[in-house]
Order: sequence, then structure tokens, then C-alpha cells
Amino acid sequence: MRKGRLVKAAAIGMVCSMAFLSACGKKEGVITEGGDRPAKELDKDHVYSFEDIDIPTDKNSNVSKVCANKNGLFLSIYNYDAEAGDMKFYRFPYETGEMEEVALGDKKNTSFDNMVCDDDGNIYAVEYIFNDEDTADEAADGEENEDYGSSDTEYKLVKFSSDGKVVFEQPLTEEDSGSYVSSMAYAKGKGVLTCSESGVSLYDENTGEGKNIYKREAKENTYFDGNLFRTRNDDVYLIADEDGQGTTVSKLDPSSMTFADTGEALPEDVYGGYGLYPGTSYDFYKYDSNGIYAFNIGDKKCTKICDFTASNALVEMVNFIGETPDGRLLIENSSIDGGVLSYLTKVDPSTVEDKEMITLGTVYMADQVRKQVVKFNKSSEKYKISIIDYADLVEEENDGDDDYSDTYMTGINKLSLDITQGKAPDIILVDDSMPFESYAIKGALEPLDPYFEADDEITVTDYLPNVIEATKVKNHMYSVIPSFYVTTCVAAKDIIKDEVVTLDNYKDICESCGIDPEVGMGMLTRSDARQLYQTIGSTYVNYEDGTCSFDTDSFVKFLEFIKQLPESDENVDYEKYESYYRENKSLLKSYWLSSFEDYQVLKKGYFGKDIVFNGFPSTKDGKSYINPMLQIAMSSDCKNKQAVWEFMKSFLTDDYQKSIEWSFPVEKKAIDALAEKAQENPYYIDSNGKKVETTSVWSIGGTDVNIEALSKEETQTVVDFIESVTNSDGRDENIINIIDEEAAAFYEGQKSAEEVADIIQSRVSIYLSEQM
Repeated sequence: MRKGRLVKAAAIGMVCSMAFLSACGKKEGVITEGGDRPAKELDKDHVYSFEDIDIPTDKNSNVSKVCANKNGLFLSIYNYDAEAGDMKFYRFPYETGEMEEVALGDKKNTSFDNMVCDDDGNIYAVEYIFNDEDTADEAADGEENEDYGSSDTEYKLVKFSSDGKVVFEQPLTEEDSGSYVSSMAYAKGKGVLTCSESGVSLYDENTGEGKNIYKREAKENTYFDGNLFRTRNDDVYLIADEDGQGTTVSKLDPSSMTFADTGEALPEDVYGGYGLYPGTSYDFYKYDSNGIYAFNIGDKKCTKICDFTASNALVEMVNFIGETPDGRLLIENSSIDGGVLSYLTKVDPSTVEDKEMITLGTVYMADQVRKQVVKFNKSSEKYKISIIDYADLVEEENDGDDDYSDTYMTGINKLSLDITQGKAPDIILVDDSMPFESYAIKGALEPLDPYFEADDEITVTDYLPNVIEATKVKNHMYSVIPSFYVTTCVAAKDIIKDEVVTLDNYKDICESCGIDPEVGMGMLTRSDARQLYQTIGSTYVNYEDGTCSFDTDSFVKFLEFIKQLPESDENVDYEKYESYYRENKSLLKSYWLSSFEDYQVLKKGYFGKDIVFNGFPSTKDGKSYINPMLQIAMSSDCKNKQAVWEFMKSFLTDDYQKSIEWSFPVEKKAIDALAEKAQENPYYIDSNGKKVETTSVWSIGGTDVNIEALSKEETQTVVDFIESVTNSDGRDENIINIIDEEAAAFYEGQKSAEEVADIIQSRVSIYLSEQM
């Protein structure tokens, strides 16, 4: 992510509800009420209660496959703790509601995939019998094996009775043995159908004898994804995605055992057959991060069934959706901590409690934010946060016709327009393409300094001061940034020594070290220049006083620096370029630093020696930039400001900060904890609570990098660096587009760098004046 920035200072009234502040344990003096805001109505029609049943999984195991019949579910669970991997089967009868293990006997070096069951409770699965134990783990976890078809592996279809006894084991057909079986379905009275890139095979339900019934000519470097489904009327469908043909829906004729294209298109928000689950009230169910949806073959749109947020449900990864005989939904939901089965029962809309609505506006909802929304809604007796995803609004308005980039930017523009027109949601998830500073300068955002000062639980000094300062506008805080990463350029210490690579000395340092300046930035090319416009280019804009300085020698040098880079990265051998730093053929490696592990990847992988954080070369020095991974702001016109603050500060608590992954937490204590952990070899905690060392390997330019414990000095180097960065990455798409459009004339030799700089200065000046 990156960040851009607008600010009439808003006066903060000292009106507050003493009862509310007292209940929350707050100091006096912070505003709690504002103007009336338009609120999205509470969704009462898609609220379900969730009754959870634990599955025997934990952090070291996961549900591999789930299948169902009218009497219950069958699950296969893979345990990573076992020395060579361990898979167990379980049944879950609807009648008892109790999880029961199905003993399969001794199956050494054997794994199972693509499980289905019939109406009598028999289980069918593809069985892999390995002579090479190393490949067993991949297949057990449902991963396609690159060595599929190897003579060292036997492939069979196995049928187990409901109590785990083997009914038959039969070799796969020649077609299935040579091509990964991606899907299976039971055809009533016939047997089991399998789908692979080679076509569809049928295995007799009594004998297991297999034969190919639909042959497809597999072609190299072409895409094919076929999924078989048995639907509620015992119909069997093959939904396939194929290069040049798009998605096709074919139906099995049981009399001839052939498939015929139905000519039906799937609903506009269904993409191929992945993630579809047959139902009894509908042909299919599907889910996304917002909730559960359903459709019948022939429908143009999906029907919304359950809204996860309105139901106060934390749902991470659904592996199964089905219906029980009593009409309830049943889903399997996996997380990093294990899995649960959940009965979903529709709640009578008239019984859903009314609460005051708080709106949260975003463009594509982040999972970590949704979790905090659910936690807030569960704990608050008075308020409920309702999510308005502007990307969803755009898709609804355009019937799903826009592609991702159109939907994304249209959503950003739609949210931005609401903010500038005084219709902002109460809470704003700031996207890096938004002109954040412009919102603040125009008074659309609430200054947060008084909230920090009045809070007994949050102290601003507990957080990295450079991150707090770098994102201020006119010395006021307008957002909460729970996590961040740093964009920078890295160099070998023995090459640049005590120098800092700048625009002035870049070429000289390259040539003195025998490096071609054209590849001095590795595989960074002119086509990647937008990254440089948003980093180095942002330093030529002062949003707070609405001025810019593109008509300078410094910016001219910046343009000349970019012009010497290769024109594009077409036909680039990336692995070859990755090794350039180890071979002293490239000078600066641009990088998004988001973990202590990254330091090892850079030092041991890309460079193979000590490194320094140089930053992107500018006129006088190197510049590195703070990039918010998540940024949350409050509308200045929001009504329930103290309640919104309670939600925002939940991202700054110890519990949230220590849970952050793939970026740096802003809390000092959480950073220190990560630094300590980085001084140990990689490990995980097993099901018995014991620490087990593991391995983590990166492959960089053909060199394997083993991630090991960092020294105290190395972790301190990373901490010192991220705490030293004071620039925030200022992305304003409008300004980036202006630079991009005009600079092309210089790169193509149509205008001088000075002429282009003057034009950019003029255009950006006009743009900035319009924003003030």
C-alpha cells in the first residue's frame, strides 16, 4: 500500500456526555457529538445465529476435504505435527451432533484427496501410495503434485464403508493417473465421476472398475479447471473454465452417461465452479468475506442469504456449506487456530435489536478490520457499525460489468466525492489512492489529538513517534495507523561504504564499481517509474500550503535519472536480475521492508553480505518512506464520535498490535517483541504447547536462503532504521498521472527535461489551487 493526502482546521467543541465518558473510563474534554449523519439501515433480513461445534484441529492441522449426504458429514483432517504427515477421517451424524473418528487402519506413506460419499454413507477418495515419502505431504494437503504420473507412486480409487473398512481399491484410469484429479462427484446408481485435465472418468460403485466417458485433449500451457457437482435433484453438472471458451455448464445424461452443454451462464458474480457448494433449497451456495449467497442454474444474480457482519460472525475460510434436514445451514469455517462447524439459524427480523448505526466506508474490506467491527458490535449495547463497501456499490450500479481496476478507482472516486460533499461515512478506511491530506485540510476529518489526550488507556508515547509525526497534517493527527511497512533502497555496504547514493553521484558510483548505470537499480525500468513518482516525486509537493517545486534543477535531475533506466521489463529474466546484487552488477535494490525476516532475505539472499539502507536517491540524500498498511480516520461530522474513537483505538491495543502479521506494528512494545522473536530460529507451537523449531527457506536468484536467528545487533539495525524514517509516502493519483503523462515527451526525445518540468509545475499548481 501507499499513501496520498487535504485542511481547514476544525474547531473542537467541548460538548460531552458525562455519563458516556464515565462508563468508558475517559477523561473529560473530548467531543462526543456532531451533526446528523446519513446512516445505512440495519440489515435485519440476513441475520443468522451461529452455533459452533469444535472440530479436532489446531494450529498444526487443517480440514482437507468435506463431503455430505442426507445423514451427515464426513471430514478428512491433515495433521502437520506428524513426522510424515497424518490424515484422519471423521463423521458427523446430524442425528447425534457428535464428531466421531473413522479408523482407517494402517496406511503408511498413503494420502487421500477429493473425498465424496454416497447415500449409504460409503466414502470414496483418491488414494496416493508413495514410495517417496517427501511427496506425501503435498497430496495430503490437496496440493497438485508436480510429479503426478510418476512410476514411484500408485494412484487408486478407494471405497470405505461408513466404519472405515475398505470395500475396494482400484487403480485409476490411464487418463486420471497421468493428470491430477481435481474434482469428484457421486452419480446415483452409477458410481463416482472424476474430473481431470484429461476429461471425466466413471468408477462403478460396486466394483470400482473405471473407464473414461469424456476424453479431453490436454494442451500444454493452456488453462482448464473442471468441477463436478451432484445437485439437489441428483443431477450431475460439470462446470469448467477453459482457455478460449470461458465458463461452460454441462449436465450429465444418466442414460447415455454423456455431458451436454446446457447453454446456461452462471450468475455475474460467480466465477467458474470454484467455491460452489450444492444445496437443497438452492442448487448452489457460495460465500465471500461479506456473507453467504445462493443461486439456481439459470439465475442471473445470486440471492443474499446471510450477512456475516450483521450476524456478528467472524468467518475466515469456509470449506463447506450445506443444509441439514431441519432446514438449517451448516458451514465449516477454518482459521489459523483450527476449525469449527457452525449451525446457522435464521433470526426473525422482528427480534433483531435496534441500535444506533455507525457507518464505516471502504473500498474492498480488509479482513482484519471486519474482525474488529464484529468484536465492537458484539460488545456494544448501544451502537452497531455497518460497513459500506464502495466497490460493492459500484458493482451493483454497473451489474458487475466493470473490471477490477475500474471498480477499484470508481469506488475510490465515489467515496472521495462523499467525503468532500459532506456525506462521509463516520469511519473512513483511508486507501492509499485517496488525497488524505486534502481531506484533512478541508476539515472533512476529525483531529484526533484531543482523543489521545483524554484517554486513560491509550498513551501516544507508547507508539513510534516517527510514524505518528510523519502522518500528521499541520501538526495534528487525523488518522490511526496500526501497522506499516517501509519502502527503501538497499545497497551493499562494501560498495558504497560511508557514502549515500544520490541523484548527483549515482552514475559515478556505478561506473567506479564497474556497474552499468542502466541496470544499477536492478530490474527497475521506466515502466516502473510510477513507483518513483510516488516516492521521490512526492517530495516536490507541499500540500499544507498548496505549492510545488517541479521547475527546479533537482526535479530535472530526477527525470534524467529515470530516463537512463531500461525502457521496459519485457522478456526480462527475473531470476537473472535477482542475482545481479550478489554479483555486484546492480547497485540499489528497491524493497518493501515489512519484517525482520526481510532483513535476512536482503542480506543473505539478494546481496550475500552486509547491507545498508540507503533510501531512494534524491538530490542531497537517500529517502525512505513510511507506508500505512492500514489507516483509519473519523469524519468531522460524525455524530457518535466517542463511540467511533473506541473502535479506532481497538487497533492500538496490546492484543491487536501483537497479532499483526506481514507488516510492522506501530506500538513500541510490539516491535520489541518481534525483535526478540527474530533472535530465535523459526518455530511453531505444537498441539501440546511445546515450541518446535522449523525451517524457512527463500530462493533468491537460484540461491536458497535459510532463515535463522538474527543477532541482537542485526535486529537493532532494523529497529533503528524503521524508527529513523520520517517521510510518509505521498501518493496522489492525479499528480502521479500528470507527471506520467508529461514526462513521456522527455523520455521519447520530444521535449527537454526543463520544458517538461515547467509543464508539470504549471499543471500541478493549478490542481493544488483547486484543492485548497
